[in-house]
Amino acid sequence: MAHVGPGIGGTAQGEPGFRWRWHVPASVAPGAGILVSVHGISRNVREHLTLFRPLADAAGLVLLVPEFPADAFPHYQQLLAGVDGRRPDRLLLQAVREVAACTGADRGRLHLFGYSGGAQFVHRFVMRHPERVRSYALGAAGWYTLPDPAVRFPYGLAYSRRWRNGGFDPVALLKVPGLVLVGERERAGGSALRTVGRSVVAQGEDRRARAQCWAQAMAGAAASHGLPAPVAYGELPRAGHSFRRSMVRGGMGERVLAHVEAHDAPRPGRLARPAGIEPAPQPSEGWMISTSPRSPDAGF
Repeated sequence: MAHVGPGIGGTAQGEPGFRWRWHVPASVAPGAGILVSVHGISRNVREHLTLFRPLADAAGLVLLVPEFPADAFPHYQQLLAGVDGRRPDRLLLQAVREVAACTGADRGRLHLFGYSGGAQFVHRFVMRHPERVRSYALGAAGWYTLPDPAVRFPYGLAYSRRWRNGGFDPVALLKVPGLVLVGERERAGGSALRTVGRSVVAQGEDRRARAQCWAQAMAGAAASHGLPAPVAYGELPRAGHSFRRSMVRGGMGERVLAHVEAHDAPRPGRLARPAGIEPAPQPSEGWMISTSPRSPDAGF
């Protein structure tokens, strides 16, 4: 990893550009949780950092905002490898390890949020790495991978040879508490809403219908395994498909933080923080970029 320093960092020579922004509150307890906020296809990383930063400060959470540039990771939403063969989910886990090591945060207390395309990334990340996630929240995804083990990824959980992905454990997924939020003013035909593909269209004509469909599908899958419904559904007042308006008008950030706090009790038997690492005494933030070589199991 190369530390670019505070402010806007560049991309290392020959690198595809994955990087992340972090923020540590001035007052943070040892072993603090980590909140990850993932952008949509607009790559509005600064908005995510700016609007979630005061909420992270109030909750005592370390904030991590990754960036998946369009030229390097055009299909990060589906966990597809970037142009250099590296998987976006593994890059995020790598970033979490780095931030935990630098700040004293507990990477075992990982909470994920994503908006639009970021919500697609997040719920599929949870499917692939359920053991890494304490809770997750989704904002207005365009469509969803359904918890159906008989349907191939990215439409269901079954393994897809074409995408070299899937084969997810439905029980492990259904044990992770989720929250799905959508603006009450979402309409059919909205921005970047996918309207092709039988499996996608069957989820509903707009983001509200699709979010409801997915929450109901998760509840049905959980019931078949004797588990409680794992996903709560909510609508945001005075908000359409806009991250900023959902945060400012709809109170999306407060809803996400309430969900985090409801599921952030330390796990029994875990250390509060890595041994020998102290939390940052002052606020700190900056850009980090990945300079690690290609992983031997990169790609799909």
